[in-house]
Amino acid sequence: MSEARKTFPMSTFVAYVKGGESNNSVQELLSYMTQKDINAEFEPFAAALAKAWIYEQHPELAKMKTGQVAGLGENVSVGALPGDVMVQVDSIFTKLADYHTTINAQADAIKDLEVKLAAAEGKLSVSEKALAEYKGKCEAFEASGKGEGDKVIVTSQAKVEEYIGKVDELLALIEDVKKNGVVTVAAGAPAAGGAAPAAGETNAPATGGAPEESFGFGSDPFGDSSW
Repeated sequence: MSEARKTFPMSTFVAYVKGGESNNSVQELLSYMTQKDINAEFEPFAAALAKAWIYEQHPELAKMKTGQVAGLGENVSVGALPGDVMVQVDSIFTKLADYHTTINAQADAIKDLEVKLAAAEGKLSVSEKALAEYKGKCEAFEASGKGEGDKVIVTSQAKVEEYIGKVDELLALIEDVKKNGVVTVAAGAPAAGGAAPAAGETNAPATGGAPEESFGFGSDPFGDSSW
């Protein structure tokens, strides 16, 4: 059971009611008046509730300056807040505790999400690196394949042109045979089956003269004077 009243130094009371620097003594005074554990987070709410009750009981304090309040004595005796005020204090502190729990849960959830995000970013970085390596390999393979393909195309084109030339020659030869009945021999080339005739000569058989020694007649059997 808490004490009915508790004495505090006047300097602590002045720092509290006149807005001086907060310290452990002020928190202790508020803790006694509200019957709550006071920390830096809850202190502003407890201070506002307790100060409102003090000014309601002693309105003259609101009009007094800091020196005037300090001149009231060396110590001050305060009691716990009455029951109706404590109901309000309990309600407010319960809500604050709930808010605090929610905030902590949200902070933990945020930390968990940050960890997951960092892990996802790490995996994304690895994936991007792998993708870059794969892209480089694809480009190198494409460049290599393109060069080999060009070589094949050039070689094939040369073969095609060679075959076309041979076909053209064959077609020209066929046309010549169809036109002349024989294959035309280029000028100066020996005819098939014998040597080319001398200048002014033809390949026609000679007339007159004696018959060949072999069986047969000369070219003109009636050409001598005995006929």
